[in-house]
Amino acid sequence: MKVVLNDYAGSPTFEAALSELTRGAETLSLAVAYLQVGGWELFCRYTRGLSFPKMRIVCTDQFGLTHPTAVERALRSDVQIRKFTGRTVYHPKVYLAYNASGRPTRCLVGSVNLSSAAFTTSIEVGILSDETRSLRIFARWFDNLFERRSAPFTAERLREMETQWRSAAAARARNRLRFRREVPIRTAPVAADDIDTLEDVFATIQLPIGLLNIDYGGNNIRNIDFAREVLADPTHASSKNRSDLKLLGFMREGRLTDLGRRAGRARTTKEFAVLWCRWLQRTEDAELEEINSKLLVAKRVFPQFWQLQEDVRNFFLNNADRAQRRGNLRTLLQTIELLCNARDVVQELTLEEMQTLSRLLEERSSLPAFIRPEVASYFDNKGARGWDTKDRCIMPIAWRQAAAGA
Repeated sequence: MKVVLNDYAGSPTFEAALSELTRGAETLSLAVAYLQVGGWELFCRYTRGLSFPKMRIVCTDQFGLTHPTAVERALRSDVQIRKFTGRTVYHPKVYLAYNASGRPTRCLVGSVNLSSAAFTTSIEVGILSDETRSLRIFARWFDNLFERRSAPFTAERLREMETQWRSAAAARARNRLRFRREVPIRTAPVAADDIDTLEDVFATIQLPIGLLNIDYGGNNIRNIDFAREVLADPTHASSKNRSDLKLLGFMREGRLTDLGRRAGRARTTKEFAVLWCRWLQRTEDAELEEINSKLLVAKRVFPQFWQLQEDVRNFFLNNADRAQRRGNLRTLLQTIELLCNARDVVQELTLEEMQTLSRLLEERSSLPAFIRPEVASYFDNKGARGWDTKDRCIMPIAWRQAAAGA
Protein backbone atom coordinates (compact mmCIF):
# COMPACT_ATOMS: atom_id res chain seq x y z
CA MET A 1 0.00 0.00 0.00
CA LYS A 2 1.24 3.48 -0.87
CA VAL A 3 -0.04 6.70 0.71
CA VAL A 4 -0.91 9.39 -1.85
CA LEU A 5 -0.94 13.07 -0.85
CA ASN A 6 -1.03 16.16 -3.04
CA ASP A 7 1.21 19.02 -1.93
CA TYR A 8 3.15 17.00 0.64
CA ALA A 9 6.91 16.44 0.45
CA GLY A 10 7.96 12.85 -0.09
CA SER A 11 4.54 11.61 -1.21
CA PRO A 12 3.38 11.00 -4.79
CA THR A 13 0.61 13.23 -6.09
CA PHE A 14 -2.64 11.80 -7.37
CA GLU A 15 -1.47 12.58 -10.90
CA ALA A 16 1.59 10.36 -10.34
CA ALA A 17 -0.62 7.74 -8.69
CA LEU A 18 -2.93 7.69 -11.72
CA SER A 19 0.08 7.04 -13.93
CA GLU A 20 1.17 4.16 -11.69
CA LEU A 21 -2.37 2.78 -11.50
CA THR A 22 -2.55 2.34 -15.27
CA ARG A 23 0.84 0.63 -15.61
CA GLY A 24 0.22 -2.80 -17.14
CA ALA A 25 -3.56 -2.35 -17.06
CA GLU A 26 -5.94 -3.00 -19.94
CA THR A 27 -8.78 -0.86 -18.64
CA LEU A 28 -10.24 0.92 -15.58
CA SER A 29 -13.49 1.18 -13.64
CA LEU A 30 -14.26 4.46 -11.85
CA ALA A 31 -16.79 5.39 -9.20
CA VAL A 32 -16.57 9.17 -8.77
CA ALA A 33 -19.04 11.82 -7.70
CA TYR A 34 -18.41 14.15 -10.63
CA LEU A 35 -16.46 14.80 -13.82
CA GLN A 36 -15.19 18.11 -15.16
CA VAL A 37 -13.88 18.77 -18.65
CA GLY A 38 -10.32 19.47 -17.54
CA GLY A 39 -10.29 16.39 -15.33
CA TRP A 40 -11.51 14.23 -18.19
CA GLU A 41 -8.84 15.59 -20.55
CA LEU A 42 -6.10 15.02 -17.94
CA PHE A 43 -7.44 11.51 -17.33
CA CYS A 44 -7.30 10.78 -21.07
CA ARG A 45 -3.61 11.71 -21.21
CA TYR A 46 -2.75 9.09 -18.60
CA THR A 47 -5.08 6.39 -19.90
CA ARG A 48 -4.12 6.64 -23.56
CA GLY A 49 -3.58 3.09 -24.81
CA LEU A 50 -6.11 1.50 -22.44
CA SER A 51 -9.34 -0.04 -23.69
CA PHE A 52 -11.98 2.68 -23.53
CA PRO A 53 -14.86 0.45 -24.74
CA LYS A 54 -14.21 -1.78 -21.70
CA MET A 55 -13.89 1.19 -19.35
CA ARG A 56 -16.76 1.80 -16.93
CA ILE A 57 -17.58 5.00 -15.04
CA VAL A 58 -20.38 5.70 -12.59
CA CYS A 59 -20.87 9.34 -11.56
CA THR A 60 -23.79 11.45 -10.39
CA ASP A 61 -25.71 14.52 -11.46
CA GLN A 62 -26.79 15.30 -7.89
CA PHE A 63 -24.63 18.34 -7.15
CA GLY A 64 -24.65 20.31 -10.41
CA LEU A 65 -20.90 19.63 -10.64
CA THR A 66 -20.67 17.00 -13.37
CA HIS A 67 -20.32 18.87 -16.63
CA PRO A 68 -22.47 17.41 -19.44
CA THR A 69 -19.66 18.14 -21.91
CA ALA A 70 -17.34 15.84 -19.93
CA VAL A 71 -19.98 13.09 -20.07
CA GLU A 72 -20.45 13.64 -23.80
CA ARG A 73 -16.70 13.43 -24.40
CA ALA A 74 -16.58 10.16 -22.48
CA LEU A 75 -19.49 8.80 -24.52
CA ARG A 76 -17.78 9.82 -27.77
CA SER A 77 -14.73 7.88 -26.58
CA ASP A 78 -16.93 4.75 -26.27
CA VAL A 79 -16.61 4.66 -22.49
CA GLN A 80 -19.49 2.97 -20.64
CA ILE A 81 -20.44 5.93 -18.47
CA ARG A 82 -23.60 5.81 -16.36
CA LYS A 83 -25.28 7.90 -13.67
CA PHE A 84 -26.08 6.76 -10.15
CA THR A 85 -29.83 6.17 -9.75
CA GLY A 86 -30.17 5.86 -5.98
CA ARG A 87 -31.73 8.55 -3.81
CA THR A 88 -28.93 8.64 -1.24
CA VAL A 89 -25.94 10.97 -1.58
CA TYR A 90 -23.39 9.46 -3.98
CA HIS A 91 -19.85 10.45 -3.01
CA PRO A 92 -17.28 7.68 -3.74
CA LYS A 93 -13.84 8.12 -5.33
CA VAL A 94 -12.62 4.66 -6.35
CA TYR A 95 -10.38 3.84 -9.32
CA LEU A 96 -9.88 0.16 -10.21
CA ALA A 97 -7.35 -1.18 -12.73
CA TYR A 98 -7.93 -4.48 -14.54
CA ASN A 99 -5.54 -6.65 -16.55
CA ALA A 100 -6.25 -8.36 -19.89
CA SER A 101 -7.80 -11.33 -18.05
CA GLY A 102 -10.34 -9.07 -16.37
CA ARG A 103 -8.73 -9.42 -12.96
CA PRO A 104 -8.43 -6.29 -10.76
CA THR A 105 -4.74 -5.50 -10.17
CA ARG A 106 -4.62 -2.15 -8.38
CA CYS A 107 -6.94 0.36 -6.77
CA LEU A 108 -6.65 4.08 -6.08
CA VAL A 109 -9.03 5.13 -3.31
CA GLY A 110 -9.22 8.56 -1.75
CA SER A 111 -10.81 11.98 -2.02
CA VAL A 112 -10.30 12.84 -5.70
CA ASN A 113 -13.06 13.38 -8.22
CA LEU A 114 -12.25 13.69 -11.90
CA SER A 115 -11.13 17.33 -11.96
CA SER A 116 -7.89 19.11 -12.85
CA ALA A 117 -7.38 20.57 -9.38
CA ALA A 118 -8.00 17.24 -7.63
CA PHE A 119 -5.15 15.54 -9.46
CA THR A 120 -2.68 18.42 -9.20
CA THR A 121 -3.04 21.16 -6.58
CA SER A 122 -5.94 20.38 -4.22
CA ILE A 123 -5.18 19.04 -0.76
CA GLU A 124 -6.18 15.41 -1.29
CA VAL A 125 -5.46 12.11 0.44
CA GLY A 126 -5.73 8.47 -0.57
CA ILE A 127 -4.03 5.13 -0.99
CA LEU A 128 -2.74 3.13 -3.95
CA SER A 129 -2.96 -0.59 -3.21
CA ASP A 130 -2.65 -4.02 -4.81
CA GLU A 131 -3.89 -5.94 -1.75
CA THR A 132 -5.82 -8.91 -3.16
CA ARG A 133 -8.70 -9.12 -0.69
CA SER A 134 -9.51 -5.40 -0.94
CA LEU A 135 -9.43 -5.60 -4.73
CA ARG A 136 -11.95 -8.44 -4.78
CA ILE A 137 -14.30 -6.52 -2.47
CA PHE A 138 -14.04 -3.33 -4.53
CA ALA A 139 -14.59 -5.24 -7.79
CA ARG A 140 -17.77 -6.91 -6.50
CA TRP A 141 -19.01 -3.60 -5.07
CA PHE A 142 -18.43 -1.81 -8.37
CA ASP A 143 -20.09 -4.55 -10.46
CA ASN A 144 -23.20 -4.24 -8.30
CA LEU A 145 -23.10 -0.44 -8.52
CA PHE A 146 -22.74 -0.46 -12.31
CA GLU A 147 -25.29 -3.18 -13.07
CA ARG A 148 -27.99 -2.52 -10.47
CA ARG A 149 -27.68 1.05 -9.20
CA SER A 150 -26.90 3.10 -12.31
CA ALA A 151 -28.40 3.85 -15.72
CA PRO A 152 -27.19 5.26 -19.06
CA PHE A 153 -27.21 9.01 -19.67
CA THR A 154 -29.99 9.97 -22.08
CA ALA A 155 -29.93 12.98 -24.39
CA GLU A 156 -32.85 14.44 -22.45
CA ARG A 157 -31.04 14.05 -19.13
CA LEU A 158 -27.89 15.69 -20.53
CA ARG A 159 -29.98 18.69 -21.62
CA GLU A 160 -31.45 18.96 -18.13
CA MET A 161 -27.98 18.69 -16.62
CA GLU A 162 -26.78 21.51 -18.86
CA THR A 163 -29.36 23.86 -17.33
CA GLN A 164 -28.55 22.73 -13.79
CA TRP A 165 -24.81 22.96 -14.34
CA ARG A 166 -25.04 26.45 -15.81
CA SER A 167 -26.89 27.78 -12.76
CA ALA A 168 -24.62 26.04 -10.25
CA ALA A 169 -21.39 26.90 -12.09
CA ALA A 170 -22.35 30.56 -12.43
CA ALA A 171 -23.03 30.76 -8.69
CA ARG A 172 -19.73 29.02 -7.86
CA ALA A 173 -17.72 31.24 -10.19
CA ARG A 174 -19.30 34.46 -8.98
CA ASN A 175 -18.80 33.54 -5.32
CA ARG A 176 -15.14 32.67 -5.86
CA LEU A 177 -14.46 35.77 -7.97
CA ARG A 178 -16.14 37.91 -5.32
CA PHE A 179 -13.85 36.36 -2.71
CA ARG A 180 -10.84 36.92 -4.98
CA ARG A 181 -11.62 40.64 -5.22
CA GLU A 182 -11.13 40.85 -1.49
CA VAL A 183 -8.05 38.60 -1.41
CA PRO A 184 -5.72 39.67 -4.26
CA ILE A 185 -3.44 37.18 -5.99
CA ARG A 186 -0.34 38.95 -4.72
CA THR A 187 -1.26 38.03 -1.13
CA ALA A 188 -2.84 34.64 -1.84
CA PRO A 189 -1.51 32.57 -4.77
CA VAL A 190 -3.77 30.74 -7.19
CA ALA A 191 -5.50 27.96 -5.26
CA ALA A 192 -7.46 24.83 -6.16
CA ASP A 193 -10.76 26.75 -5.90
CA ASP A 194 -9.43 29.25 -8.44
CA ILE A 195 -8.53 26.43 -10.83
CA ASP A 196 -12.04 25.00 -10.46
CA THR A 197 -13.44 28.48 -11.21
CA LEU A 198 -11.31 28.75 -14.34
CA GLU A 199 -12.52 25.32 -15.37
CA ASP A 200 -16.17 26.32 -14.87
CA VAL A 201 -15.61 29.45 -16.95
CA PHE A 202 -13.62 27.84 -19.76
CA ALA A 203 -15.52 24.56 -19.97
CA THR A 204 -17.77 25.89 -22.75
CA ILE A 205 -15.11 27.69 -24.76
CA GLN A 206 -15.17 26.85 -28.46
CA LEU A 207 -12.08 26.50 -30.61
CA PRO A 208 -10.49 27.96 -32.60
CA ILE A 209 -10.54 31.23 -30.70
CA GLY A 210 -12.07 34.08 -32.67
CA LEU A 211 -11.58 37.87 -32.51
CA LEU A 212 -13.86 40.90 -32.58
CA ASN A 213 -12.24 42.38 -35.70
CA ILE A 214 -11.70 41.23 -39.31
CA ASP A 215 -8.39 39.45 -38.73
CA TYR A 216 -9.67 36.19 -40.19
CA GLY A 217 -7.54 36.00 -43.33
CA GLY A 218 -3.84 35.26 -43.44
CA ASN A 219 -1.29 37.61 -41.94
CA ASN A 220 -1.56 40.64 -44.21
CA ILE A 221 -4.98 42.28 -44.14
CA ARG A 222 -5.63 42.57 -40.41
CA ASN A 223 -7.75 45.70 -40.12
CA ILE A 224 -10.49 47.61 -41.91
CA ASP A 225 -8.40 50.59 -43.00
CA PHE A 226 -5.85 48.41 -44.78
CA ALA A 227 -8.61 46.34 -46.39
CA ARG A 228 -10.23 49.50 -47.73
CA GLU A 229 -6.88 50.74 -49.00
CA VAL A 230 -6.24 47.52 -50.94
CA LEU A 231 -9.80 47.34 -52.29
CA ALA A 232 -9.55 50.93 -53.53
CA ASP A 233 -6.98 49.75 -56.09
CA PRO A 234 -7.02 45.92 -56.17
CA THR A 235 -5.08 45.73 -59.44
CA HIS A 236 -1.92 46.69 -57.54
CA ALA A 237 -2.52 44.30 -54.65
CA SER A 238 0.25 41.84 -53.86
CA SER A 239 -0.37 38.11 -54.19
CA LYS A 240 -0.50 37.83 -50.39
CA ASN A 241 -3.04 40.63 -50.18
CA ARG A 242 -5.13 38.98 -52.87
CA SER A 243 -5.01 35.73 -50.93
CA ASP A 244 -6.29 37.51 -47.83
CA LEU A 245 -9.03 39.29 -49.80
CA LYS A 246 -10.17 35.88 -51.05
CA LEU A 247 -10.20 34.45 -47.51
CA LEU A 248 -12.31 37.41 -46.35
CA GLY A 249 -14.83 37.02 -49.17
CA PHE A 250 -13.78 40.10 -51.18
CA MET A 251 -12.23 38.25 -54.12
CA ARG A 252 -12.76 35.03 -56.02
CA GLU A 253 -10.68 33.64 -58.88
CA GLY A 254 -8.63 36.83 -58.97
CA ARG A 255 -11.63 39.15 -59.31
CA LEU A 256 -13.62 41.23 -56.86
CA THR A 257 -16.83 39.65 -55.63
CA ASP A 258 -20.01 41.69 -55.32
CA LEU A 259 -19.08 42.19 -51.67
CA GLY A 260 -15.60 43.33 -52.69
CA ARG A 261 -16.96 45.91 -55.16
CA ARG A 262 -19.45 47.33 -52.66
CA ALA A 263 -16.92 47.36 -49.84
CA GLY A 264 -14.43 49.15 -52.11
CA ARG A 265 -16.96 51.94 -52.58
CA ALA A 266 -17.72 52.21 -48.86
CA ARG A 267 -17.29 55.81 -47.66
CA THR A 268 -16.57 54.98 -44.01
CA THR A 269 -15.17 52.17 -41.92
CA LYS A 270 -18.60 51.77 -40.34
CA GLU A 271 -20.26 51.27 -43.74
CA PHE A 272 -17.54 48.79 -44.69
CA ALA A 273 -18.00 46.85 -41.44
CA VAL A 274 -21.78 46.63 -41.81
CA LEU A 275 -21.43 45.35 -45.38
CA TRP A 276 -19.03 42.58 -44.31
CA CYS A 277 -21.14 41.60 -41.29
CA ARG A 278 -24.34 41.50 -43.34
CA TRP A 279 -22.59 39.28 -45.91
CA LEU A 280 -21.43 36.91 -43.15
CA GLN A 281 -24.92 36.70 -41.68
CA ARG A 282 -26.63 36.02 -45.00
CA THR A 283 -24.12 33.58 -46.49
CA GLU A 284 -24.77 29.89 -45.92
CA ASP A 285 -22.33 28.12 -43.63
CA ALA A 286 -21.38 25.62 -46.32
CA GLU A 287 -20.32 28.44 -48.64
CA LEU A 288 -18.34 30.16 -45.88
CA GLU A 289 -16.64 26.85 -45.07
CA GLU A 290 -15.61 26.54 -48.71
CA ILE A 291 -14.16 30.07 -48.73
CA ASN A 292 -12.47 30.00 -45.31
CA SER A 293 -13.52 28.00 -42.24
CA LYS A 294 -12.40 30.87 -39.97
CA LEU A 295 -15.35 32.91 -41.23
CA LEU A 296 -17.60 30.51 -39.34
CA VAL A 297 -15.65 31.39 -36.20
CA ALA A 298 -16.37 35.09 -36.79
CA LYS A 299 -20.02 34.25 -37.33
CA ARG A 300 -20.03 32.56 -33.91
CA VAL A 301 -18.04 35.13 -31.91
CA PHE A 302 -19.82 38.40 -32.78
CA PRO A 303 -23.30 37.36 -31.55
CA GLN A 304 -21.71 35.91 -28.41
CA PHE A 305 -20.41 39.37 -27.55
CA TRP A 306 -23.99 40.58 -27.28
CA GLN A 307 -24.77 37.80 -24.79
CA LEU A 308 -22.38 39.32 -22.23
CA GLN A 309 -23.63 41.56 -19.44
CA GLU A 310 -24.35 45.15 -20.47
CA ASP A 311 -21.66 46.68 -18.24
CA VAL A 312 -19.06 44.34 -19.78
CA ARG A 313 -20.11 45.19 -23.34
CA ASN A 314 -20.17 48.92 -22.70
CA PHE A 315 -16.74 48.86 -21.08
CA PHE A 316 -15.28 46.96 -24.02
CA LEU A 317 -16.79 49.24 -26.66
CA ASN A 318 -15.71 52.38 -24.79
CA ASN A 319 -12.13 51.24 -24.25
CA ALA A 320 -11.11 48.81 -27.00
CA ASP A 321 -9.21 51.53 -28.91
CA ARG A 322 -7.27 52.56 -25.80
CA ALA A 323 -5.39 49.31 -25.28
CA GLN A 324 -2.30 49.98 -27.41
CA ARG A 325 -0.01 49.55 -24.43
CA ARG A 326 0.20 46.46 -22.30
CA GLY A 327 -1.20 46.57 -18.80
CA ASN A 328 -4.28 45.80 -16.76
CA LEU A 329 -6.65 47.49 -19.22
CA ARG A 330 -5.27 45.50 -22.15
CA THR A 331 -5.48 42.22 -20.22
CA LEU A 332 -9.08 42.90 -19.21
CA LEU A 333 -10.12 43.72 -22.76
CA GLN A 334 -8.38 40.58 -24.03
CA THR A 335 -10.15 38.54 -21.37
CA ILE A 336 -13.53 39.86 -22.53
CA GLU A 337 -12.73 39.12 -26.17
CA LEU A 338 -11.42 35.67 -25.29
CA LEU A 339 -14.61 34.83 -23.40
CA CYS A 340 -16.75 35.74 -26.39
CA ASN A 341 -15.68 32.25 -27.46
CA ALA A 342 -17.48 30.74 -24.46
CA ARG A 343 -21.06 30.73 -23.25
CA ASP A 344 -23.14 29.84 -20.22
CA VAL A 345 -21.18 30.99 -17.14
CA VAL A 346 -19.45 33.94 -18.81
CA GLN A 347 -22.80 35.45 -19.73
CA GLU A 348 -23.51 35.86 -16.03
CA LEU A 349 -20.29 37.69 -15.09
CA THR A 350 -20.27 41.39 -14.24
CA LEU A 351 -17.43 43.74 -15.15
CA GLU A 352 -15.97 43.50 -11.64
CA GLU A 353 -15.97 39.72 -11.89
CA MET A 354 -14.33 39.92 -15.31
CA GLN A 355 -11.62 42.13 -13.79
CA THR A 356 -10.91 39.53 -11.13
CA LEU A 357 -10.89 36.78 -13.73
CA SER A 358 -8.41 38.71 -15.87
CA ARG A 359 -6.03 38.87 -12.90
CA LEU A 360 -6.28 35.10 -12.49
CA LEU A 361 -5.47 34.69 -16.18
CA GLU A 362 -2.16 36.44 -15.64
CA GLU A 363 -1.13 33.16 -13.97
CA ARG A 364 -1.71 31.18 -17.15
CA SER A 365 0.11 28.13 -15.81
CA SER A 366 -2.88 27.61 -13.50
CA LEU A 367 -5.30 27.24 -16.40
CA PRO A 368 -6.74 23.75 -16.95
CA ALA A 369 -4.43 21.87 -19.31
CA PHE A 370 -7.15 21.27 -21.91
CA ILE A 371 -7.35 24.98 -22.77
CA ARG A 372 -3.94 26.33 -21.71
CA PRO A 373 -2.14 26.17 -25.11
CA GLU A 374 -4.98 27.91 -26.97
CA VAL A 375 -5.27 30.68 -24.38
CA ALA A 376 -1.50 31.21 -24.34
CA SER A 377 -1.49 31.36 -28.14
CA TYR A 378 -4.29 33.93 -28.08
CA PHE A 379 -2.49 36.26 -25.67
CA ASP A 380 0.84 35.90 -27.49
CA ASN A 381 -0.39 36.05 -31.09
CA LYS A 382 -3.58 37.35 -32.69
CA GLY A 383 -5.10 38.42 -29.42
CA ALA A 384 -2.19 40.83 -29.00
CA ARG A 385 -2.65 42.47 -32.40
CA GLY A 386 -4.80 45.26 -33.72
CA TRP A 387 -5.57 47.12 -30.51
CA ASP A 388 -4.20 50.32 -32.08
CA THR A 389 -7.28 50.61 -34.33
CA LYS A 390 -10.98 51.21 -33.66
CA ASP A 391 -11.93 47.91 -35.31
CA ARG A 392 -12.93 46.16 -32.09
CA CYS A 393 -15.25 49.07 -31.28
CA ILE A 394 -16.70 49.18 -34.78
CA MET A 395 -17.19 45.50 -35.63
CA PRO A 396 -19.48 44.37 -32.76
CA ILE A 397 -21.76 47.36 -33.34
CA ALA A 398 -21.73 46.73 -37.07
CA TRP A 399 -22.77 43.14 -36.44
CA ARG A 400 -25.82 44.23 -34.46
CA GLN A 401 -26.75 46.89 -37.02
CA ALA A 402 -26.44 44.40 -39.86
CA ALA A 403 -28.63 41.91 -37.99
CA ALA A 404 -31.23 44.65 -37.43
CA GLY A 405 -31.21 45.49 -41.15
CA ALA A 406 -29.59 48.92 -40.65
